[in-house]
Amino acid sequence: MNFKFTDNSIYIVPNSLKLKLLDILSNDSKIYNITFISLEELEKHYFFDIKEDSLLYLLDKTNENIDVLRLMLKNLYKIDITKEYKESKLNNLKRLYYDLKDNNYLVFDNGYKEYLLTKNIYILGYSMLEPYEKEMLDSINTNYLDISGNLSIDTVYTYHSMKDEIISTALKIRELNSKCVSYNKIFLAGIDNSYNYLLKTFFSMFDIPLYLKSTNKLTSLISVKEYLKDKDISHIKDINLKSKIIKIESDLSYAKNSKYYDILLKDKLDNTTIDSIELVESVKVLNEALDVPYLVSDDEYLFVLGFNQNYLPKIYKDEEYLSDNLKNKCNLNTSFIKNKLSKENLVKVLGTIKNLTISYKLTSLTGEYAKSSLLNELNLKEVDSFNYNYNYSRDFNSYRVSSVLDNYYKYHEKDNDFDFLTTNIDTSKYTSFDHKFKGINREVTPYSLSYSSIDDLAKCPFKYYLKYILKLDSFDENFNTKIGNIFHSILKDSYSNNFSFEESLNKALKDNPLDKRESILFKRLETELQEIVNYNKQVEKRSFLTEFYGEKRLEIPLSEHATLKGFIDKILFKTFHDKTYYAVFDYKTGNATLNLDYLEDGLYLQLPLYIYLINKSNLFDNPSFVGFFYQYLLQNYKDSEEQIKNLKLVGYTTDDKVILSYLDEDYENNSFVKGLSVKKDGELSSRSKVLSDSELEDIMNSINKALEKSLKIIDNNAFDIAPKIINNKNISCEFCPFKEVCFVSASDYIYLTKKEGDDNA
Repeated sequence: MNFKFTDNSIYIVPNSLKLKLLDILSNDSKIYNITFISLEELEKHYFFDIKEDSLLYLLDKTNENIDVLRLMLKNLYKIDITKEYKESKLNNLKRLYYDLKDNNYLVFDNGYKEYLLTKNIYILGYSMLEPYEKEMLDSINTNYLDISGNLSIDTVYTYHSMKDEIISTALKIRELNSKCVSYNKIFLAGIDNSYNYLLKTFFSMFDIPLYLKSTNKLTSLISVKEYLKDKDISHIKDINLKSKIIKIESDLSYAKNSKYYDILLKDKLDNTTIDSIELVESVKVLNEALDVPYLVSDDEYLFVLGFNQNYLPKIYKDEEYLSDNLKNKCNLNTSFIKNKLSKENLVKVLGTIKNLTISYKLTSLTGEYAKSSLLNELNLKEVDSFNYNYNYSRDFNSYRVSSVLDNYYKYHEKDNDFDFLTTNIDTSKYTSFDHKFKGINREVTPYSLSYSSIDDLAKCPFKYYLKYILKLDSFDENFNTKIGNIFHSILKDSYSNNFSFEESLNKALKDNPLDKRESILFKRLETELQEIVNYNKQVEKRSFLTEFYGEKRLEIPLSEHATLKGFIDKILFKTFHDKTYYAVFDYKTGNATLNLDYLEDGLYLQLPLYIYLINKSNLFDNPSFVGFFYQYLLQNYKDSEEQIKNLKLVGYTTDDKVILSYLDEDYENNSFVKGLSVKKDGELSSRSKVLSDSELEDIMNSINKALEKSLKIIDNNAFDIAPKIINNKNISCEFCPFKEVCFVSASDYIYLTKKEGDDNA
């Protein structure tokens, strides 16, 4: 790149190109009066900047979702504030501008335009300029620097799979490195998250250091999730992470006493990525090299992978905050124009790269792909084969041997390299395989158990190992999860003084935003939720247990390094005569199993475990059990009568009729506990689910045994593949996310022969 600087100038360039130009400038003997600025920074000076605390102001005033507010603020530059619009969305933006201006949330740099006119202005690296941006640039006499160059290649590499594409790229990189090309001079582009796993796997095999900038948000970290619950910074042990969060807290000091502080804090954390450790020498992903010219110097190399249709050139769709129809009203680039500019710019940018390799794939584990139509227009010759080189990596060679043997024994396909790879290998033992867990050397570190982790451990220790030790199970929030969160939040709020259903609902929806489709589905559920709140308030007028804990977190020590924790949706209680009478409730928007036959095995512990936690903790001085229950919230029903029947509590109560009356004074006539009834003589019927004091003590003893067994398994690292069978039903494997990796066999099954319990009773 031959770049000549001009004195007394301002260069408008992306930050990535700024670093490249500064590097060039550092090698120039002449001293220049030069300023580099991004287009985004220029707009803030030329038009206006928006104060950080404007979000707090708008949250308080509009009650709108914070993500929507950010989109509105981002689009403020794009409307003409002097123009009258017929469209409500555009007028809303206009009103927002004047609202922020009138309340001093906009910052104007009044002398900046005059200052710019005293400078030579150049712009480079922005291909998608909007008409209003060009108008701004023209008003300050900006010089547009052209991108020059012709495509340096005449071939494109075609691969059957993403795996082959990555392996071939790794081989080419190792070949370059063997010729003394530093890994720091090699870059990858066209890489999205779907490439990351295979890139890490095969680059590691070839000992190629790879730097993948993290895209994970701070809120994906367990320690940050714990911090968000109580804002206790002591949850954060990593010094750099702690410093980052303290900085965020400082930035939000203006909102510290606001009811929206939690929303703003989570938003900040959601929009902050985890720091990645950059190696001294590494191959780096530089996707910007496909948008911004001159990021790759003539002595550097760029490998563009995934040059497939709908991926490259980048495709813009009519799905932005301002639709194409509204963009036409505002004289903005529509998706059609953006796609045209995207294609033109990609061709120009590729022409600036001297050492370029382009490839595309036809398949991956998730689907099939077509080559980009742009490749046809570029008239590149296709190369659809590659030769393996076995001189760079013993690990890769071992992988190839196993892969070749897999295909040979499973599909009777003989690879071209089969004879070469298997010459010195005894293949007779290849088909023998022992999937048993062989144990691990692992130091005992502090851990917590909950009913769900104990249940996973009981169903299969190997599942616990994969999920909680290796942490292979990722949590994906879906519509059902959001609905559960919304229901739980509002049901908790319903016990507060001056409860407002609308206010609580708005708050819950802010914390659990729904997309358009989900919002439509939620409409019916909103009415149902209101009816559930009303039902609970009505029936609980019959209860003497008038005090309330919502979403109560309890934790007790189990050993020197283990604790037991629980998160209880609802506890109703009352203290008198030196005793605290309590009942425990868990809301269910899905299914649950109520079964006391397998507690000692560690199964179905949720409600009994909550009783155990209360009795063992210091929550109440002298606790006395009244009952534990599930309340199913989203059951199908034909009419209101069936709905009320479905909302009745499912669980066990004490058999002491006096204490039972504390829960429901009218239990003898029409109890809100399902199945609870009395005979003509006033005694409890045989179908009533009740527990005597001795039976409750047996339950506590069973839980003690289950906990002892769980601790022993974990502390001894005895994570065997041992799924449980109850009444000829495999309760462990059906929905297990790891069932494809454990190679379970019938000899691994553990049969529990006790009677079947009551599912969703």
